[in-house]
Amino acid sequence: MNRHTLLTAIALLYGAALLAALFSILPHRKKSGKYASGRLAVIHIYGPISTGFSVSPWASPGADEIARRLHRLSSDDQVKAIVLRINSPGGTVGAVQEIDEEILRCKAHGKKVVASLGDVAASGGYYLASSADRVIADSGTITGSIGVIMEFGNLEGLFQKLGVKLEVVKSGAHKDIGSPARPLTPEERTLLQASIDDAYDQFVNAVARGRRLPLDRVRALDDGRIFTGRQALAAGLVDALGDRQDALEAAARLANLPPQPRVESDSVPSLRTLVKRFSSESEGPSWKVFSDRSAGGPALEYRWQ
Repeated sequence: MNRHTLLTAIALLYGAALLAALFSILPHRKKSGKYASGRLAVIHIYGPISTGFSVSPWASPGADEIARRLHRLSSDDQVKAIVLRINSPGGTVGAVQEIDEEILRCKAHGKKVVASLGDVAASGGYYLASSADRVIADSGTITGSIGVIMEFGNLEGLFQKLGVKLEVVKSGAHKDIGSPARPLTPEERTLLQASIDDAYDQFVNAVARGRRLPLDRVRALDDGRIFTGRQALAAGLVDALGDRQDALEAAARLANLPPQPRVESDSVPSLRTLVKRFSSESEGPSWKVFSDRSAGGPALEYRWQ
């Protein structure tokens, strides 16, 4: 395929996506009958979770986008229920907690929330699921992994072989904590463990609150182990086994919606979203090769290794 043909194909695909997005935001006639009582929204939480925006209009949304959409749904009186479709190994602590705050805000505004777990909903993915009114997993879903992790690379030996030496000037004894040029000191390891323990305690309390379980029962499961959906059901971490359709039906029942309510999904970006992502004036990123979804460097993570 030559360059001209490739560019033509890309232009046609982009044009089709714009038309689909435009159609998704065109005004529709007011629904009657089974659609008159409200609608159900689906939020996809796919891939590693981190603060920021996705790199392209078709990539999985970043935590800021997910939180923003949940915030909008929380004040939409026509949205009666939300299905969180989760397929994620988790991510950074701050990003997970910001999305979770919006989930709780939706519930405080009377929305019913159901989590539908796909291939993986582990660590931070499960953190978010635990805040839902009902959690439904496939029997083979990988979930659980309740815990916190923080990683540092120690390249001291490699640097020595290459003849590389880092000179550090710092304002305090621990300012270069986690430097790849040297191992952690015992004191630094103690300081980092304290941060890990605090974030871990927040995770355990969030699960206990969301699942309405005693703390000691959650602590018996919080050593980082993973569960299949069936094992999670037996442990009380999920409410039922089922697929995405089962989750949609459960959400409709909880919100007293018709069996086949109008469903609003974020799987196709709206024209406004596309324009924002390509506009330099948007508060989100303009089109660029690299994503703004990570600030780089070590971070506390609710992530399945």
